[in-house]
Amino acid sequence: MTHGFTVIQGGQAQPDAAVDVHPVSTGTEAATEGWRVDLRRAGTVDDGAVAAWRALMTRNAITDPRVDPDYLLSAARHQSGGRAIAFALAWDRDGSGREALRGVMPMAMPHAIWGRARAELWQPPSLPHPAAALIDGPRTDAVEAAIRGRLAGLRRPLRLAAPSRLPSRGEALRPALAARADGRRTVPADCVVGILSAEDAAADVEHVSDSALIPAAVEEFLALDARHAARPIIADPSEASMVRVVTRLFGRRGQMRIELARRAGELVAGTLHLGAGARAVVWRRAARA
Repeated sequence: MTHGFTVIQGGQAQPDAAVDVHPVSTGTEAATEGWRVDLRRAGTVDDGAVAAWRALMTRNAITDPRVDPDYLLSAARHQSGGRAIAFALAWDRDGSGREALRGVMPMAMPHAIWGRARAELWQPPSLPHPAAALIDGPRTDAVEAAIRGRLAGLRRPLRLAAPSRLPSRGEALRPALAARADGRRTVPADCVVGILSAEDAAADVEHVSDSALIPAAVEEFLALDARHAARPIIADPSEASMVRVVTRLFGRRGQMRIELARRAGELVAGTLHLGAGARAVVWRRAARA
């Protein structure tokens, strides 16, 4: 069964050109011999594919939680900017003959009416590192060829507007907290709202990781951000939805921690951490001005 995107014009549902150009299907077509490439919308990536996606990350030692399906699929739903986002999932078989996921590529598909016949690599606007496909080790060329072949074989062919060589083993998917020359790690500027003063640094800090408590903690964080940020998260409904959904999903898997700092009972700072232990990254931070 093939599902596609549709637009409504003149009060009637019309076949979107994108349906013919890039159907989002169960992916039974072989783009290259021995390979199968699914084109899926975020809402149609099933549990089996999610498990295979995480296994792909584990095999390639990619620990950045912003490459996790809970993050990227949520971003495709809430931060697409109105663009149609599809995920190309490239499969072949391992040495035992079992099917294995070898690559995941998020793509922005062309507009049905004025879009050019090309798909582009896509990344959420909140990601600090360059867009990149998630590809299994030395299979970069084979995965790229399979995806290009799948797009070229559509009823209305597409070309992939991507670098001639895609990064492998998470080359462009390193954690955003890059080490400085003095050994300290810095937080990306677009993830910081205010800086704790020396006085506030002595505040009592509450660590919230219980999934049942995370939603309330997130609302406290958003309220603090709304009071003190120049560009409050809550003012952008898509970003606010993204924060609420991602924190809930990561919280269910024990991969979310929220720090709330209070002084004299007043909330003065908050930090959202994605991931667990040493692999966690600072995702959002807010502080009293």
